Amino acid sequence: MLIKSIILGLTQGLTEFLPISSSGHLVIFESFLDMETQGIVWEIALHFSTLLAIFGVFYKDIFTIFTSVCLSFKKLISGENIINIFKNDPHTRIFILIIIGSIPTVVIAFSFRNAFENLFNKPEVAGYMLIVTGTILWFTKYGLRTNSNRKKIGVLDALIIGTVQGLAITPGISRSGTTIATATFRGIDREMAARFSFLLVIPVILGAMAMMAKDAVTLKNEEFSFLIIGSVVAAVSGYISLRVLIKIVNNGKLHLFSYYCWPVGLLVILFFK
Repeated sequence: MLIKSIILGLTQGLTEFLPISSSGHLVIFESFLDMETQGIVWEIALHFSTLLAIFGVFYKDIFTIFTSVCLSFKKLISGENIINIFKNDPHTRIFILIIIGSIPTVVIAFSFRNAFENLFNKPEVAGYMLIVTGTILWFTKYGLRTNSNRKKIGVLDALIIGTVQGLAITPGISRSGTTIATATFRGIDREMAARFSFLLVIPVILGAMAMMAKDAVTLKNEEFSFLIIGSVVAAVSGYISLRVLIKIVNNGKLHLFSYYCWPVGLLVILFFK
C-alpha cells in the first residue's frame, strides 16, 4: 500500500503538469499494471495536491489577482463601468478571462461526460491521443520561437483555450500541453501562455473536488496515513515538475516532449491491439 501510494503520488505530480497527459497515464497504468485507483477520497486528495503545487508556484499572481478583484468589486459597487475595469485593470481582466475560459470547459465536460468516461476503459484510445498530443507539441517548435509575443489575452483567446481544455478530458490529450500550445499558436507570449494555462485549471479542479466531495467516505487511520504520504509526494513532485515545465516553455523547448509521447503512444496501441 505504501509503494502504491508513492507511485500514485508521483504519477499525479509529474503527469499533471508535464505535457504527457495524466489521464492517459492513469488509464495505461490501470490496464497495463492492473493498478486500480483508490477511490473518491484519493482523487480529492491528489487534486488538492495539484492545487497546492499551482499555488506554490503562482502564489504572487493569485494574491495579486485576488486583491485586484476585491478592489474592482468596490469600484463596481461605487458605479464604475465593468468594461472600464476590464480594460484598465490587467489582474481583474485575467480573473474575468479565467471565468470566461472555464465556461466552454464546463459545457464540454457536462455535455459529453458519459462519452469521456467510456474512453477511460479503452487504453488504446489513450495511445492514439498521446500521438496526437506529441504532434501538437511538435508544432510548438515553430510557434514558441517565432510567433509568441503578444502579452495580452483576449476574450476569444480565453474561449478557444477553454474549449481545448475541455477536449483535453480525453485520456491521452495533455491539458497543459495543448492549452499552452494553443495559446502560443494564437500568438500569445509563452510565459503568459503557461501562466494562463495553469491559472485556468484552478476553477476546474475546485469544481471537480466539490463534485467528488459528496461521495467521499471515511478512511481508516492506516489508510489516512498512506493518503497523506501520497498527497505530499504528489504536491512536491508537482511543484518541481511545474517549475521545470515553465522553464522548458520559456526556452521554447516544449516540442521535446513529443519524443516521449510518440513512442509511448505507439507501444500502448501495439500492446492493446
